[in-house]
Amino acid sequence: MNMCLKKFRYTKLFISFSTIISFYVLSSCEDIKSDESDSSKEVSEKISWEESIKRKVEAALKINASENYDLQIRKEYIDRDTLQDAVILVNRESHAMEMAKKENRMNFFEKLGFTGPHNHVLVYLGGNNQVLLTTPVGSSVKHPLEVHFESITNPSLKDFYVDYRIRNSIQRNYYTVRDQKIYLTLSCPVLDSVGFEKPRVYDIQHKESSVRLSKDIVLYEGKIPGYNPSEIADINSYSPKEILPTDQLVVFFIFDDKTMTYKTPMIRKTPD
Repeated sequence: MNMCLKKFRYTKLFISFSTIISFYVLSSCEDIKSDESDSSKEVSEKISWEESIKRKVEAALKINASENYDLQIRKEYIDRDTLQDAVILVNRESHAMEMAKKENRMNFFEKLGFTGPHNHVLVYLGGNNQVLLTTPVGSSVKHPLEVHFESITNPSLKDFYVDYRIRNSIQRNYYTVRDQKIYLTLSCPVLDSVGFEKPRVYDIQHKESSVRLSKDIVLYEGKIPGYNPSEIADINSYSPKEILPTDQLVVFFIFDDKTMTYKTPMIRKTPD
Protein backbone atom coordinates (compact mmCIF):
# COMPACT_ATOMS: atom_id res chain seq x y z
CA MET A 1 0.00 0.00 0.00
CA ASN A 2 2.76 2.41 1.02
CA MET A 3 4.67 1.46 -2.08
CA CYS A 4 1.70 2.24 -4.30
CA LEU A 5 1.12 5.56 -2.50
CA LYS A 6 4.76 6.59 -2.98
CA LYS A 7 4.54 5.60 -6.62
CA PHE A 8 1.37 7.64 -7.01
CA ARG A 9 2.94 10.68 -5.34
CA TYR A 10 6.02 10.38 -7.50
CA THR A 11 3.93 10.09 -10.66
CA LYS A 12 1.79 13.05 -9.62
CA LEU A 13 4.88 15.12 -8.83
CA PHE A 14 6.43 14.20 -12.18
CA ILE A 15 3.26 15.14 -14.05
CA SER A 16 3.04 18.46 -12.20
CA PHE A 17 6.70 19.24 -12.91
CA SER A 18 6.27 18.32 -16.59
CA THR A 19 3.19 20.50 -16.79
CA ILE A 20 5.10 23.44 -15.33
CA ILE A 21 8.00 22.94 -17.78
CA SER A 22 5.60 22.65 -20.72
CA PHE A 23 3.75 25.77 -19.64
CA TYR A 24 7.04 27.67 -19.30
CA VAL A 25 8.25 26.56 -22.75
CA LEU A 26 4.93 27.46 -24.38
CA SER A 27 4.87 30.82 -22.63
CA SER A 28 8.44 31.50 -23.70
CA CYS A 29 7.62 30.61 -27.32
CA GLU A 30 4.61 32.91 -27.24
CA ASP A 31 6.75 35.67 -25.76
CA ILE A 32 9.34 35.19 -28.52
CA LYS A 33 6.63 35.28 -31.19
CA SER A 34 5.13 38.34 -29.53
CA ASP A 35 8.53 40.03 -29.39
CA GLU A 36 9.16 39.23 -33.05
CA SER A 37 5.72 40.53 -33.96
CA ASP A 38 6.24 43.72 -31.96
CA SER A 39 9.70 44.17 -33.47
CA SER A 40 8.33 43.66 -36.97
CA LYS A 41 5.51 46.07 -36.21
CA GLU A 42 7.97 48.68 -34.94
CA VAL A 43 10.04 48.40 -38.13
CA SER A 44 6.98 48.80 -40.35
CA GLU A 45 5.83 51.77 -38.27
CA LYS A 46 9.24 53.42 -38.48
CA ILE A 47 9.35 53.18 -42.30
CA SER A 48 6.16 54.71 -43.66
CA TRP A 49 4.94 54.49 -47.26
CA GLU A 50 6.25 58.00 -47.93
CA GLU A 51 9.60 57.27 -46.27
CA SER A 52 10.00 54.11 -48.36
CA ILE A 53 9.40 56.10 -51.56
CA LYS A 54 11.78 58.83 -50.40
CA ARG A 55 14.57 56.26 -49.95
CA LYS A 56 13.93 54.84 -53.41
CA VAL A 57 14.08 58.35 -54.92
CA GLU A 58 17.32 59.20 -53.13
CA ALA A 59 18.88 55.96 -54.37
CA ALA A 60 17.67 56.54 -57.95
CA LEU A 61 18.93 60.15 -58.10
CA LYS A 62 22.01 59.51 -55.95
CA ILE A 63 20.98 62.12 -53.38
CA ASN A 64 23.01 61.97 -50.17
CA ALA A 65 21.38 62.16 -46.75
CA SER A 66 22.70 65.66 -46.00
CA GLU A 67 21.26 67.33 -49.12
CA ASN A 68 18.38 69.75 -48.67
CA TYR A 69 15.84 69.28 -51.47
CA ASP A 70 12.12 69.66 -52.14
CA LEU A 71 10.07 66.45 -52.50
CA GLN A 72 6.42 66.26 -53.53
CA ILE A 73 4.57 62.92 -53.53
CA ARG A 74 1.20 63.14 -55.30
CA LYS A 75 -0.90 60.01 -54.86
CA GLU A 76 -2.98 58.74 -57.79
CA TYR A 77 -4.10 55.50 -59.47
CA ILE A 78 -2.12 55.66 -62.71
CA ASP A 79 -2.35 52.19 -64.25
CA ARG A 80 -5.22 49.71 -64.38
CA ASP A 81 -4.61 47.88 -61.09
CA THR A 82 -6.16 48.96 -57.78
CA LEU A 83 -2.87 49.61 -55.97
CA GLN A 84 -1.79 53.09 -54.93
CA ASP A 85 0.60 54.83 -57.34
CA ALA A 86 2.19 58.26 -57.18
CA VAL A 87 3.97 60.95 -59.16
CA ILE A 88 7.06 62.27 -57.39
CA LEU A 89 8.47 65.73 -58.09
CA VAL A 90 11.99 66.58 -56.91
CA ASN A 91 13.55 70.06 -56.90
CA ARG A 92 17.30 70.17 -56.15
CA GLU A 93 17.81 73.92 -55.89
CA SER A 94 20.44 73.74 -53.14
CA HIS A 95 22.48 71.20 -55.09
CA ALA A 96 22.28 73.35 -58.25
CA MET A 97 23.42 76.47 -56.40
CA GLU A 98 26.32 74.65 -54.75
CA MET A 99 27.48 73.29 -58.11
CA ALA A 100 27.26 76.74 -59.73
CA LYS A 101 29.34 78.29 -56.94
CA LYS A 102 31.86 75.46 -57.00
CA GLU A 103 32.33 75.77 -60.78
CA ASN A 104 32.39 79.60 -60.62
CA ARG A 105 29.46 80.09 -62.99
CA MET A 106 26.85 81.66 -60.73
CA ASN A 107 26.56 84.83 -62.87
CA PHE A 108 25.93 82.77 -66.00
CA PHE A 109 23.43 80.59 -64.11
CA GLU A 110 21.56 83.70 -63.00
CA LYS A 111 21.44 85.06 -66.58
CA LEU A 112 19.79 81.79 -67.63
CA GLY A 113 17.10 82.34 -65.02
CA PHE A 114 18.63 79.56 -62.89
CA THR A 115 17.60 77.07 -65.55
CA GLY A 116 19.10 73.59 -65.56
CA PRO A 117 18.33 69.84 -65.27
CA HIS A 118 17.57 69.97 -61.55
CA ASN A 119 13.82 69.34 -61.53
CA HIS A 120 12.89 65.66 -61.72
CA VAL A 121 9.74 63.68 -62.49
CA LEU A 122 9.45 60.12 -61.19
CA VAL A 123 6.58 57.65 -60.97
CA TYR A 124 5.98 55.10 -58.23
CA LEU A 125 3.95 52.04 -59.27
CA GLY A 126 2.39 50.16 -56.38
CA GLY A 127 2.03 46.99 -58.44
CA ASN A 128 5.77 46.29 -58.48
CA ASN A 129 6.91 48.65 -55.71
CA GLN A 130 9.35 50.39 -58.05
CA VAL A 131 10.24 53.98 -58.94
CA LEU A 132 10.46 54.87 -62.65
CA LEU A 133 12.81 57.58 -63.92
CA THR A 134 12.57 59.88 -66.90
CA THR A 135 14.73 62.68 -68.32
CA PRO A 136 15.14 65.67 -65.95
CA VAL A 137 13.05 68.71 -66.81
CA GLY A 138 15.32 71.58 -67.87
CA SER A 139 13.70 74.44 -65.97
CA SER A 140 14.18 77.08 -63.30
CA VAL A 141 15.27 75.67 -59.94
CA LYS A 142 13.56 78.64 -58.30
CA HIS A 143 10.19 77.14 -59.20
CA PRO A 144 9.27 73.55 -58.27
CA LEU A 145 7.21 71.63 -60.82
CA GLU A 146 3.40 71.64 -60.74
CA VAL A 147 1.55 68.45 -61.67
CA HIS A 148 -2.04 67.85 -62.83
CA PHE A 149 -3.78 64.50 -63.45
CA GLU A 150 -6.26 63.66 -66.20
CA SER A 151 -7.21 60.71 -68.40
CA ILE A 152 -6.02 61.96 -71.80
CA THR A 153 -4.47 59.16 -73.86
CA ASN A 154 -6.90 56.48 -72.61
CA PRO A 155 -10.05 56.64 -70.45
CA SER A 156 -8.91 53.69 -68.32
CA LEU A 157 -5.52 55.23 -67.47
CA LYS A 158 -4.46 58.35 -65.63
CA ASP A 159 -2.03 60.62 -67.46
CA PHE A 160 -0.41 63.71 -66.02
CA TYR A 161 1.12 66.95 -67.19
CA VAL A 162 3.73 69.16 -65.54
CA ASP A 163 4.04 72.94 -65.76
CA TYR A 164 7.49 74.49 -65.38
CA ARG A 165 9.31 77.77 -65.96
CA ILE A 166 12.15 78.77 -68.27
CA ARG A 167 13.05 82.41 -67.64
CA ASN A 168 9.99 84.55 -68.57
CA SER A 169 7.91 81.65 -69.91
CA ILE A 170 5.75 78.80 -68.66
CA GLN A 171 6.03 75.47 -70.47
CA ARG A 172 4.17 72.17 -70.18
CA ASN A 173 5.14 68.49 -70.52
CA TYR A 174 2.58 65.72 -70.98
CA TYR A 175 3.35 62.20 -69.74
CA THR A 176 1.79 58.76 -69.88
CA VAL A 177 2.93 55.47 -68.29
CA ARG A 178 2.81 52.19 -70.22
CA ASP A 179 4.50 48.85 -69.51
CA GLN A 180 6.47 50.29 -66.59
CA LYS A 181 7.93 53.13 -68.66
CA ILE A 182 7.29 56.88 -68.62
CA TYR A 183 6.64 58.45 -72.03
CA LEU A 184 6.91 62.18 -72.73
CA THR A 185 4.03 62.56 -75.18
CA LEU A 186 4.11 66.32 -75.83
CA SER A 187 5.91 69.54 -74.86
CA CYS A 188 4.21 72.85 -75.55
CA PRO A 189 4.19 76.47 -74.34
CA VAL A 190 1.59 77.93 -72.00
CA LEU A 191 2.92 81.47 -71.81
CA ASP A 192 5.95 83.20 -73.35
CA SER A 193 7.58 86.64 -73.62
CA VAL A 194 6.32 87.88 -70.26
CA GLY A 195 7.30 91.54 -69.82
CA PHE A 196 6.71 92.42 -73.46
CA GLU A 197 3.70 94.41 -74.65
CA LYS A 198 2.28 91.40 -76.48
CA PRO A 199 3.21 88.10 -74.77
CA ARG A 200 2.38 84.79 -76.42
CA VAL A 201 -0.53 83.31 -74.49
CA TYR A 202 -2.16 79.94 -75.14
CA ASP A 203 -5.45 78.49 -74.02
CA ILE A 204 -4.88 74.71 -73.97
CA GLN A 205 -7.88 72.40 -74.23
CA HIS A 206 -8.21 68.60 -74.07
CA LYS A 207 -11.03 67.70 -76.42
CA GLU A 208 -12.96 64.46 -76.72
CA SER A 209 -12.71 62.76 -80.11
CA SER A 210 -15.54 61.00 -81.92
CA VAL A 211 -13.12 58.60 -83.64
CA ARG A 212 -10.35 58.09 -81.06
CA LEU A 213 -10.20 56.91 -77.45
CA SER A 214 -7.59 59.52 -76.70
CA LYS A 215 -8.37 63.20 -76.32
CA ASP A 216 -6.93 65.74 -78.75
CA ILE A 217 -4.78 68.54 -77.37
CA VAL A 218 -5.70 71.88 -78.91
CA LEU A 219 -3.92 75.22 -78.55
CA TYR A 220 -5.84 78.46 -79.11
CA GLU A 221 -4.61 82.01 -78.83
CA GLY A 222 -5.34 83.24 -75.31
CA LYS A 223 -5.65 86.56 -73.52
CA ILE A 224 -4.62 87.71 -70.05
CA PRO A 225 -7.20 90.14 -68.65
CA GLY A 226 -5.64 93.30 -67.22
CA TYR A 227 -2.15 92.44 -68.41
CA ASN A 228 0.25 95.36 -67.82
CA PRO A 229 3.99 94.64 -68.17
CA SER A 230 4.93 97.77 -66.19
CA GLU A 231 3.24 96.32 -63.12
CA ILE A 232 5.19 93.04 -63.20
CA ALA A 233 7.90 93.00 -60.52
CA ASP A 234 9.61 89.80 -61.67
CA ILE A 235 9.00 88.57 -65.20
CA ASN A 236 10.59 85.20 -64.37
CA SER A 237 8.03 84.53 -61.63
CA TYR A 238 4.88 86.02 -63.16
CA SER A 239 1.79 83.79 -63.35
CA PRO A 240 -1.53 85.10 -64.68
CA LYS A 241 -4.63 84.61 -62.53
CA GLU A 242 -6.49 83.38 -65.60
CA ILE A 243 -6.14 82.91 -69.34
CA LEU A 244 -9.18 83.66 -71.46
CA PRO A 245 -9.78 81.64 -74.64
CA THR A 246 -10.28 83.03 -78.12
CA ASP A 247 -11.54 81.29 -81.28
CA GLN A 248 -8.14 81.64 -82.97
CA LEU A 249 -6.75 78.10 -83.47
CA VAL A 250 -2.97 77.79 -83.29
CA VAL A 251 -2.41 74.03 -83.57
CA PHE A 252 -3.97 70.75 -82.54
CA PHE A 253 -2.41 67.36 -81.79
CA ILE A 254 -3.69 63.79 -81.94
CA PHE A 255 -2.21 60.85 -80.04
CA ASP A 256 -0.18 58.23 -81.92
CA ASP A 257 -0.10 55.09 -79.77
CA LYS A 258 2.61 53.52 -81.95
CA THR A 259 5.17 56.18 -81.03
CA MET A 260 3.51 57.22 -77.74
CA THR A 261 3.60 60.86 -78.80
CA TYR A 262 1.18 63.58 -79.83
CA LYS A 263 1.53 64.65 -83.45
CA THR A 264 -0.17 67.33 -85.50
CA PRO A 265 -1.83 66.57 -88.85
CA MET A 266 -1.82 70.28 -89.67
CA ILE A 267 0.29 71.37 -92.64
CA ARG A 268 2.43 74.41 -92.07
CA LYS A 269 1.65 77.20 -94.51
CA THR A 270 4.52 78.38 -96.69
CA PRO A 271 4.85 81.92 -98.08
CA ASP A 272 3.70 82.40 -101.68
